[in-house]
Amino acid sequence: MPVTRLELCTEHLSIDQREALLDTVWAALRISPGMVTADGNVELVLSHCGAVPVEDAPLVRVDGRDYRNVTPERLHTLLRRWVR
Repeated sequence: MPVTRLELCTEHLSIDQREALLDTVWAALRISPGMVTADGNVELVLSHCGAVPVEDAPLVRVDGRDYRNVTPERLHTLLRRWVR
């Protein structure tokens, strides 16, 4: 089974936004940036994703698919849907 790559794009993120998203990932998967889940299925990275427009931030990528304006609540929903 391939590893799901979860990227939090760092452009236009405040420290509070970044920490809230990272807390959501930690609560759901128990991983921090640079780590892979214990089952080896999900990798979390902080990335400079390119020219992300400010109105799209926070931007999260799951296996290359972009999700714009992601709140911690929406990230939780995405993790339940896309990360197994």
